[in-house]
Amino acid sequence: MFNRYTTKIVKVKNITIGHSDNVVVQSMTNTKTSRINDTLKQINQLIKYGCEIVRVAVIDEDDLKALKQIVKIVKIPLVADIQYDYKLAIGAIKAGVAKIRINPGNFPNLDNFKEVISLCNKFKTAMRIGMNTGSLPINVKTNQQIINLVTKYVKTCEEHNFFNIVLSIKDTDPKRTIQLYKLLAKNFAYPLHVGVTEAGDIYTSSVRSTIALYELIKKYQIGNTIRISITGDPVQEVKLAKVLLQECGIKTKLTHYISCPTCGRIGKHYFELQNKIKQFIDQNPKDNLAVAVMGCTVNGVQESKKADLGIYCYQNKFVIYYRNIFIGKYGFNSAIKKFIELYNKH
Repeated sequence: MFNRYTTKIVKVKNITIGHSDNVVVQSMTNTKTSRINDTLKQINQLIKYGCEIVRVAVIDEDDLKALKQIVKIVKIPLVADIQYDYKLAIGAIKAGVAKIRINPGNFPNLDNFKEVISLCNKFKTAMRIGMNTGSLPINVKTNQQIINLVTKYVKTCEEHNFFNIVLSIKDTDPKRTIQLYKLLAKNFAYPLHVGVTEAGDIYTSSVRSTIALYELIKKYQIGNTIRISITGDPVQEVKLAKVLLQECGIKTKLTHYISCPTCGRIGKHYFELQNKIKQFIDQNPKDNLAVAVMGCTVNGVQESKKADLGIYCYQNKFVIYYRNIFIGKYGFNSAIKKFIELYNKH
């Protein structure tokens, strides 16, 4: 079985995927791509929170026209998600995207697929052959049949000397997702993009994605790129992916953050303080820093001392420790200002 250390290497613009411990964080916009300003705004938000590759849906000629402009502006690799119409894939490649995503379930004509492969070779565009069990051909039902279909598309690429491929098979069920990715890792040396598809809102997705992806990434060392699928704001996908990778022991630029579960003991303005600090940390991550933001003295004192930077509520004030050294007691505004000062200093 191939793992993320032993896969082939795929280049997606300036990003290297595969043959390392690194797991690249991806997300996808949910704007209509032809609405250029809205799409760029969302992409910039994703970049701000640590997204490394971003995918956009290309569903018509208006999207294709917009894509030509967006590619010139966006600084991270852009992926065109293509369903049904191979001509849109050809247009996206010519527009300069770094990668295209093709779903075999909605891309049945191999002659059209070969034309796309030829252009990918010419423009050095990467491709993800990405299957979802929600869009399989009628005659494909079992896990082995899914693998057989992927094999047909991979072999077609290889027969045309195209190897810049990433693979994925996503299911809504965490257990089946694990089974499918283990089969992919057994049969192919190409990098794998992991995720649980149609996982629901942030609550259900957090559970389903963690069940599948923690086991794949941590136990089996499978997965070179990741997307946490969430119904809603895609920024949440990036945040959750980074936390999951951190807990899997994958080095990611993310502050180690703990906060109080809260009870009736929490100090005045704790929620407001916690929200402001968390928002600042999310936008200014430091992977060499542990932070504790606590609501009272019960666990707050020791957690604040153990962390590199800690703050807790005490008698309508906020006590700050930095590297186990008492810094002082502050009012709300002064506490936030001092906390940010020490955070930036680290």
